[in-house]
Amino acid sequence: MKTRLANLIKTKRKELKLSQKALAEGICTQTIISRIEKGEITPSVDIFFKIIKKLYIPMEDVAGLFSIDMTNVKDLSFDFCELEEMLVKRDYKTLSVLMKSIDLESLNKEELLHVEWLKSILLYQVERKLDVAIKKLESLSGKVEIGSLLFCKICNTLGNLYSEREDFLSSKKYYELVLPYLDVIKGTNFEQPFYYSISRIYGMMQQLDEATKWNALAISSSLNAKSFYMLGDNYFLQSKLFEEQKLIDSAIDSCNKAITIFMLESNEYMRGMALSYLSKLKEKENEEIL
Repeated sequence: MKTRLANLIKTKRKELKLSQKALAEGICTQTIISRIEKGEITPSVDIFFKIIKKLYIPMEDVAGLFSIDMTNVKDLSFDFCELEEMLVKRDYKTLSVLMKSIDLESLNKEELLHVEWLKSILLYQVERKLDVAIKKLESLSGKVEIGSLLFCKICNTLGNLYSEREDFLSSKKYYELVLPYLDVIKGTNFEQPFYYSISRIYGMMQQLDEATKWNALAISSSLNAKSFYMLGDNYFLQSKLFEEQKLIDSAIDSCNKAITIFMLESNEYMRGMALSYLSKLKEKENEEIL
């Protein structure tokens, strides 16, 4: 895998007449690019897909690369944490490609259930089959241990999908199924997404005290851990909660924080949404002044 990957990246970089320094800019260090091209290291999923985006490598070539490797490498394993980072970044196309390259025969029962959970998410996010995704997840929830981390993730996803269906009571019901198991999710990469989800649904149901409580917990947890993980999303949500409470100055402040974080993360999709929302907030601020 390292050799094929090294050759692909090096060849495409030279075709575009980019230096290693130019390719590394905004992604990683030049040293990492050099080591990747020498076949010394394999990049993380996040870095790899930033590289192929910058080099305009077609996703079909990427899928083919993984397919070739899977026929020769039996011990290739995937980091589910990195796969779930694709969910946070809403990069469903990349996740879909990676999922197709997983060797299911190499996974244990728990990992297979984890894969089914991710596939169910893609059923909606890529194929837009909302009802099918919900039905599959509800079936899957009965196959996992109640109170396990995967059980909590499935309930959170069901909450998200029922929210998309605008069935907010069902959405809230599934989020609240996770509440007895907060110790299970604490310290995991799922902690922040859950705090975000439950805060969001309480906000949508105008339970602003609960929404603000969970949002504040999410932000303080990220800051204490010195992590940007979902911090931009939670500041963006905080901005909307402040607007609901007519606290426009505070909403603008939180929105600006979200924009800064999205920019640092190179998350252009969310940065664009936040910038559009900031414009709306400033219009409201001007109206109040007038």
